[in-house]
Amino acid sequence: MDRTKGYKPMTAKNRDQTLDAIKGVAIFLVMVGHVLNLNHMEDPYVYDGIRAVQMPLFMMVSGYLCGLGRPVRSLGEYGAIMKRRAISYLVPFFVWIVVLYPLELPGAIWDTLFHLDYGLWFLMTLFLLTAMVHTAQLAASLAGERAPLRELLFWAAYGGMAVFVVAETLVGWEFLSPSLTRMYLPFYLAGYVATAYGRRLSQQSMRQGQRTAGGWGVSGFWGHLLCNLGALACAGIFFYLLICYDLTDLGSVQAFFRQTLASFTGCYLIFWLCRRWPSGRTKQAFAWLGGYTLEIYALHFHFATLLNQGQAYGLYSLQGLLFAGASFVAMSLITAGIIAVTKKVPLLDFLLYGKGK
Repeated sequence: MDRTKGYKPMTAKNRDQTLDAIKGVAIFLVMVGHVLNLNHMEDPYVYDGIRAVQMPLFMMVSGYLCGLGRPVRSLGEYGAIMKRRAISYLVPFFVWIVVLYPLELPGAIWDTLFHLDYGLWFLMTLFLLTAMVHTAQLAASLAGERAPLRELLFWAAYGGMAVFVVAETLVGWEFLSPSLTRMYLPFYLAGYVATAYGRRLSQQSMRQGQRTAGGWGVSGFWGHLLCNLGALACAGIFFYLLICYDLTDLGSVQAFFRQTLASFTGCYLIFWLCRRWPSGRTKQAFAWLGGYTLEIYALHFHFATLLNQGQAYGLYSLQGLLFAGASFVAMSLITAGIIAVTKKVPLLDFLLYGKGK
């Protein structure tokens, strides 16, 4: 393991196909959602369901992957991993501002930094959420090998940063859109905790199960049963909230918690489905798609309205379904073509997508 980076990078040989498939499902939902939204074909069921899970799912997977890595233990490791994350997230974030607004660059950068949703907000928000975890890990490293103190320092540092983010939103601070960080922090953190702590508990239960019940620990039969029952409960909660409430309404604390609950239950359901999804061509296709999430995210929505000639379509009609399907196919083909061309130029691959060197 490369101790200067603090984790083992994913390669073609050690990639988790299921995680890539989950990312593929997430970007597929984003693409469908943009076709509906940008062509004004939103509905209270399909679109609201997509909107509730698409970006929380991305954040949860990102936190999940972060939790798989070895925590940073020194300032050198911290600098190395944050440099890598800055290249992956911030280079394309700023380059796309230059590409889209070359004649009004200073104002465009300023406006985007105060309103991240003017640009590729996902990249900056993900960078901030990742920086919070690694900064807390760096604080925890001060405790050395003293595990209880290390945990205390981690959560004290992380909690302090989370409180600061919430305070920014309460006072109306807009720089780097802290409301987005606050909104997606629970999902990123849930994914991180699931691997950073869940893996330890699973290993302990496996050892305990082998000593006491021949392997029937939490990670065995009962673990699978609990996961299946949890998925059933999540499906019931998600569809109940989707059918009975407007999940786009965030006008009250109750509405916010309803949407958050719908997002968590929907994300868990997708994780569960993808984990049970047998390997085959369809899963492989979504896993392949999941390997290009950033590239697709940066490009696709520019072509979502390509076929729209100003006519309004209803989703629940044959004409509307055909238009949505044709728009999705046209958008996908153009996006794939641009990705195929730009990926062949190393400099463009680096600048546009933060890939390569």
